[in-house]
Amino acid sequence: MIQGRAVNDMRKLLTVALFLLVLHTTYYDLTTGTLATYDVSNDIEAPPEENAKTPYVIHNTKAGDTVLSLVEKENGTIPVSIDTIVHDFETLNKIPPTQIQIGQQYKIPTYTDTSSQ
Repeated sequence: MIQGRAVNDMRKLLTVALFLLVLHTTYYDLTTGTLATYDVSNDIEAPPEENAKTPYVIHNTKAGDTVLSLVEKENGTIPVSIDTIVHDFETLNKIPPTQIQIGQQYKIPTYTDTSSQ
């Protein structure tokens, strides 16, 4: 009888300890956070004349389109690195490629002379 009571008391103690741990973790996450912060003020914008250097065509996006598929459709292949395509797309459109929407028009970079890349 005493052993059963001790086990029951241990369960209650463990339950309370677990509840306090969850409560503390939630409070810490909401007040301090566990993710690194990103300081947007340190971003360097490309100079406006860089837009003139990147030739582009305007495409209306359809379901299933991605920036890479549109670049490939325009050029026949992906002629430069993906990082270059992402940078050029962001420079031309002022949004990241992951935020394109169906039915919107976007400037898709074209690459005719890739020897300088």
